[in-house]
Amino acid sequence: MEQIRMVRRMLDLQRVSCGSTINNMILFWDQTCHLMNGLLDQAGWLPQESRKVLRDWAASNKRGCETMKASIDNGFCLLEKSLIFPANREKQTS
Repeated sequence: MEQIRMVRRMLDLQRVSCGSTINNMILFWDQTCHLMNGLLDQAGWLPQESRKVLRDWAASNKRGCETMKASIDNGFCLLEKSLIFPANREKQTS
C-alpha cells in the first residue's frame, strides 16, 4: 500500500513538472506570436506571402506544443494504469 502511494506521488510530481514545462512553452509561443505580429504589421517592406508563412510557422509550433502536451498527459494516464491499477487488482484478489 505504501509503495502504491509513493508511486502515485512520484507520477503526480512528474505530471506537474512536465505540465508546467509544456504550459511555459505554450506561453512562450503566445508571447512570440504577439511580438512577431506587431513586428510584421510594421514591416511594410516584407511581402504578404512571407508574413503568412511566418504566422503559419508560429501557429504550427504552438499546435505542436499542444499536441505534445496531450501525448504526455495520455502517456502518464497509461503509465498510471499499468503501474498502480494492477497492484490494486492484486490486492483485491488476495
